[in-house]
Amino acid sequence: MAYDQTLPPEEQCRYTPDIADLLQICIPVCDTYDSSESQRTIASEGVKRLDEQATHLIRRIHQLIKSDLYDTPEQAEAWGFQVKQSTKTVLLPKTRKERLVMLKKYIAQEESRPAEERFTKPDLETVKQVRDGLVTHLAVRRSGRDKRKSSRAARDEAFAKLVDCLRMAAGDLIIKRFDHKISFEMQQWGFEIVDRPSARPERSEVQPAEPAPVEAAAPEPAATEPAEPETSPNGSSPLNGAGEAVVELNGQASAAS
Repeated sequence: MAYDQTLPPEEQCRYTPDIADLLQICIPVCDTYDSSESQRTIASEGVKRLDEQATHLIRRIHQLIKSDLYDTPEQAEAWGFQVKQSTKTVLLPKTRKERLVMLKKYIAQEESRPAEERFTKPDLETVKQVRDGLVTHLAVRRSGRDKRKSSRAARDEAFAKLVDCLRMAAGDLIIKRFDHKISFEMQQWGFEIVDRPSARPERSEVQPAEPAPVEAAAPEPAATEPAEPETSPNGSSPLNGAGEAVVELNGQASAAS
């Protein structure tokens, strides 16, 4: 865009207005995708950290409950723990969902008791902060994931249209400006031009799949070694040489050999 708009209007690529319009769509949706991904990543790390803190707190509470309710372990259910009835074993929650449920019940149970009867270690406020922080970060991560999903769909759709338009612009330059040749001057428009040997085998290297039929015409003379590809004064590569000039676009190559 920057280079093409420096040219006189009659020399500008006819797809420049379309590319300009698509850029105005692509840039904001790309920014939205990046910000939602950043939000999701930050929240995800917060979830991991707070989940570890919650696990540590629950183990401390578990030991406290088992000691305090040694003779009546079934009462541990009031604080959110599951109790195995056959062995009277107070079980630790295994999943994050189970830990959140347990912490919710623990906080409710402690708040229902007189302040002087509550467990002092860990402090109830600390438990509430960890639980609330974990819930908040989970919500933020979920929101970031949803935004990333929706913005990715919008981003991909917009960029697919932009790539199509850039392909047409590249073809327009090759045909209208550079006489059907890929030119290194196209780099001024932002295209990446790669010069590399052709990967196609010479005719003399191609083996026939089966013998020619009796009625076939006389074989052509063996192909001679092709001359080195020439380069025109404007930096373009001829289309009939053994070399290959490739326009790189969005990680994909379009070649003329």
